[in-house]
Formats: sequence, structure tokens, C-alpha cells
Amino acid sequence: MGRNARRRRQQREAKSGPAASWMADDGVHAIMSGKPPSAAQLDQLTREYQERIRSSPLWDEMVREFGRARAEELLAEFRVKLG
Repeated sequence: MGRNARRRRQQREAKSGPAASWMADDGVHAIMSGKPPSAAQLDQLTREYQERIRSSPLWDEMVREFGRARAEELLAEFRVKLG
């Protein structure tokens, strides 16, 4: 990467501000700059998140351990929230 490309990348990162993410017992947390998402965007993110869980090995494990009905109830608790 050339000097100019590096400088442009650093300038973009400086403008966007710091971003951080981490895992905790209560879920994944992230700090980012910008305006917060709307309620509709949060709902869409939740639907996408739940679909990713459904297509993961975790979903198969949940169904085996709790049965499909209870796994669906638990999946409904997987929500994207602002906090």
C-alpha cells in the first residue's frame, strides 16, 4: 500500500471516529459513531440475526435440546437492541 493510500485510509478512519466491539455475558456490544438506527432498521437487523441463528449449528443444538417449539420461543429473544 502506497503512502497516499495509507494517508487516505487513516483520514477516513479519523473521520469515522473510534469503533469498538466486544463479547460479554449478555451479548455482543459495539460502540460506533453516527446516528442510531430507526426502529424499522432494528427490526430488520433482528430478523437477519435470527435467520443467521436458524442457519447455524446453534439452531440444530437448540432444537435437539429443547424441541422446535421451545427453540422458536428462545429464538424470539435473540434481539438487536440499542443500549
